[in-house]
Amino acid sequence: TYMQSPENPLPCPWYRFRSNVRESPMAKQQGTKQQQGIQSVEASLRVLRALTENSRAMSLKEIAAFAGMRASNTHRYLVSLTRADMVRQESSSGRYDLGPFALQLGLAALSRVESLELAGEVLAELRTEIDMPVFLSIWTPEGPTMTRWLDAGHQLRVNTRPGSRAPLLTTASGRVFLTYEDPERVRNVLAAELRTRRSRKEAQFTTMEEVEALRAEVRRHGLGRTVGERVPGINGLSTPVFDAMGALALSITSVGLEYAFPPDYDSPLAQAIRAAGARASARLGYQGPAANARNRGSARIPAA
Repeated sequence: TYMQSPENPLPCPWYRFRSNVRESPMAKQQGTKQQQGIQSVEASLRVLRALTENSRAMSLKEIAAFAGMRASNTHRYLVSLTRADMVRQESSSGRYDLGPFALQLGLAALSRVESLELAGEVLAELRTEIDMPVFLSIWTPEGPTMTRWLDAGHQLRVNTRPGSRAPLLTTASGRVFLTYEDPERVRNVLAAELRTRRSRKEAQFTTMEEVEALRAEVRRHGLGRTVGERVPGINGLSTPVFDAMGALALSITSVGLEYAFPPDYDSPLAQAIRAAGARASARLGYQGPAANARNRGSARIPAA
């Protein structure tokens, strides 16, 4: 049983968060203009598109014709792309094909799309189960970044949308990435947050001792949690989602008003969110700490 708001005594205790971000006039103006780019990069992409869409090794003449470029210019782009491992040249025929780094890019993009699609199915299931706003986040060089948001039952405006980045130290999803993401990838973002909080003389989360305490709490409960730290009156719970190799793929998070969103680690809400993370991890091939430790030859696999 949950307490209802005196100001809004709806029979349902779950409340909806809806983005209320208005596009600025400058953003609208930029949307109507074609932004300037780097012509050499665009020309290089035409060369790569030729190799991609023809699905075979091609001669210099064929690539130039497909890209609509002179053969001499095409050759210069091919030289640079070959140095970057985006293109390789067959020694026997002299034809060009996609290189090893192009393959890595394609596999990385495919992996992310598949992960988001599979986790998106679980996200929708969770939203139906708890009738709370839920969202997915992935790691980017700038930090945890929201990629998908699903509304729930009743409206409450918040300033958030896909593409929003979350701090590591004061958000539920951020604390999941703080704990389970590769420390080398997290290092610079974490250092910048700590410097900012120290310069502002914040009362909490300014030392590595506090960071390690946060990490220990997340590992102990399998959830990142905030109780009004980021936005007063709003709680959040976030669960990690691991891939087939036991690495953190993304997080699933839900947020809500404090009187409607119990932050207890053992509440039915927390159990539902934790179970959603386990289901999503299973769909990505995660078999649990022991099995993945055997697969990777290491015991340093986080527990979901």
